[in-house]
Amino acid sequence: MLLDYHLFYNALKGSSGLGAIRFHGTINGVTIHILLDSGSSNNFLHPRIANFWKLPIEPAPNFQVLVGNGHLLVIEGLVKQLEVMTQGHYLHLLVYLLPIAGADLVLGTTWLATMGPHILDYSKLTLKYYKDNQYVTLHGERPQLPRPAQFHHLKRMNNTHAIAEVFEITSKHGT
Repeated sequence: MLLDYHLFYNALKGSSGLGAIRFHGTINGVTIHILLDSGSSNNFLHPRIANFWKLPIEPAPNFQVLVGNGHLLVIEGLVKQLEVMTQGHYLHLLVYLLPIAGADLVLGTTWLATMGPHILDYSKLTLKYYKDNQYVTLHGERPQLPRPAQFHHLKRMNNTHAIAEVFEITSKHGT
């Protein structure tokens, strides 16, 4: 069964671009990488995060997500009440578990729809909204230039099966 859920290709790869803002948050005090992506329909959390924290994972039977590159990915479950702290504010989220790369958590349009009127400024990388009688502004991070990889980075990529990313990027640039 294919539901009408989709994940923008840049969110799958963890890329920043038009319609996406990156920032950090924490789950139980541990830093995670968050990508706010207006091209993704739902909130997606990497399964390793849920497994590491032993979060209450519920089944999501026969649930597939259409990715921007045309592939279908299978949801590995869902967490109904994930608490994330970012920039001094708590977010309470329903998240689907999906093996994404480059970000630990993708926030999609279902989260944006819960906050009511809001202003996304992609040039300033800010999201402004009103919550609990106060204005909240989340500030995104400017993209950083790539730095040389160290051995422990490559080892982590190999252990998390992300080493294919290196080959994909290299082959696109012809090197």
